[in-house]
Amino acid sequence: MEPTEIGYLDIADHYRRLIADRQIHDGQRLPSVREIASEWNVATKTAQRALKALAMEGYASAARGLGYAATFRPHDFATLRVRVNGSRERGEAYASEDEQKILSAALTPTGGTVADVLGVDPSTPAILRTGMVTRAGRIIRMSHSWFPAELGDLVPELLTTVSTPPGNVARIEAATGRKTELTADHFTVDLTALQHAQGFGVPQGTPVLVRTTIRHDGEGVIEYGTTWFPRGVVLAVEYTDLAK
Repeated sequence: MEPTEIGYLDIADHYRRLIADRQIHDGQRLPSVREIASEWNVATKTAQRALKALAMEGYASAARGLGYAATFRPHDFATLRVRVNGSRERGEAYASEDEQKILSAALTPTGGTVADVLGVDPSTPAILRTGMVTRAGRIIRMSHSWFPAELGDLVPELLTTVSTPPGNVARIEAATGRKTELTADHFTVDLTALQHAQGFGVPQGTPVLVRTTIRHDGEGVIEYGTTWFPRGVVLAVEYTDLAK
């Protein structure tokens, strides 16, 4: 195959299937960037993006001295994938009476999935912003958003509780020249932890819709966010056929 015929998603799909089928075992070392580039006859940037995509989806994690190691999660057998060519608008459209509020913004130690997705060592600080949206006194959305720590020097608003147009990602792109190339939204139903149960006014363990969003510019993650929606909130996604 010519290099132009293979994209990083093709490579990521290949290893994702091997991990899901347990042909690559949990914790097993994945090929390095150079090994993938050589085997698939692609640029090292393409190979790096494939490994990053696997990490973003939870199929790989950074392992000291190993590069990336496979991560097997049984519930991913139920993953349903929809690919959309194009871009999606950032955030949600709210009613005029809705109130958006940033609750906190600070450098916070990372760990686990957050460190893996951002590509940093566990306990390395990153910017964490938490917020919520209320309607008629009821919380209809709670969120956490992580940003690489170095962006705080370029976009000081990230470390304040100010939330104004055009939004954090737009500010980051304007300040750094980085442009979002991939936005990955993962939806699942989970059980509310105590913090979110208290916020939504429901018993702990009540089902809640969770959306995980990762924005990547081809070199690294710009934003890693998690949003929780309680029962009774409809998240409507509209698609426009640009081919027409």
